[in-house]
Amino acid sequence: MLSHGCFFAALLIYYISKALGKKTKLTVNLHIILGSLATVGMLYETVVKFGTESFLKYFGFSCIMLAIVGTGCLTIKNKKLNIRWHIISTISFFIYLILIIL
Repeated sequence: MLSHGCFFAALLIYYISKALGKKTKLTVNLHIILGSLATVGMLYETVVKFGTESFLKYFGFSCIMLAIVGTGCLTIKNKKLNIRWHIISTISFFIYLILIIL
């Protein structure tokens, strides 16, 4: 549950500050820290669920979270080139979430 909360908090902090036109280095750093905590939490939950019926669902979420982190790291180095991939991987998280629920 920690990973889900951190993930949504990271999104809220970043996009609310961006919508209000107050995106600062602090909000970007909070976004990065909360996103990293979300990924570590998801990897932990995946390890805990190993051998259970829901392991594959958590494994899928972990792979997507790692893709988000990877594209986020690339975005830090070259924003214009890689921001599109970061957005696509974030959207894929929500698509996967909808598919799992259905």
